[in-house]
Amino acid sequence: MTLTDFIIRITTATLFGLLIGLERQLTGNVAGIRINVLVCLGSCIFVLFSFQVLPPDLTRVASQIVTGVGFLCSGIIVKDGVSVRGLNTAATIWCTAAIGVLTSSGAFLPAAAATLLLLATNLLLKLLAPRIRPLRYFDEREHYYRLTLVCASAHELRIRSLVINAIRDTKNQLSNLESAQIADGKAEIKATLLTSGIRRDRVVERLIGRLSLDEEVTRVGWEMI
Repeated sequence: MTLTDFIIRITTATLFGLLIGLERQLTGNVAGIRINVLVCLGSCIFVLFSFQVLPPDLTRVASQIVTGVGFLCSGIIVKDGVSVRGLNTAATIWCTAAIGVLTSSGAFLPAAAATLLLLATNLLLKLLAPRIRPLRYFDEREHYYRLTLVCASAHELRIRSLVINAIRDTKNQLSNLESAQIADGKAEIKATLLTSGIRRDRVVERLIGRLSLDEEVTRVGWEMI
């Protein structure tokens, strides 16, 4: 490979990485211009290095890039409570590496097409995705609700049993149950309810309504956590 070919390919890889990184940075993502340029450029250089040995071992180098970039992407994915952030950015970097590998082979038009498709995916589907709602019976999202009840201390155990049975009847999962003594001979009971699928606000409202009918329950409430 001549020096001119080498310069053209790494320059093209840098340009494609710049375009992808620019979109990431303009949309406020963690991995912006620099990391996408470096991933695309680095992937290209690694594969170009294999041209310097005989016989060239392109597929082996490319497979190692996939592994290495996967390790890099794992550092971008962050678990925040019950949600996970960074998956889209990690997937974008993974695709950026693939475009760098493609550029190293001199396939500039396919690499350009892949770059445009990646940009279109991130920009257009970002607008479309929030409008698509999971079908009720296929929604796997989990929601946590905290129920709070206040009752007379003398009836604490009975009300705890009432809460457990009421949640069991709703076919949802009791994640946590605790109680504490408060002023004026009252006990506060807090139950954490785990649900899956669509938000169960109406189910929780009915559950609270049922519990509030007990004459020893003086205050009830719920919140989504």
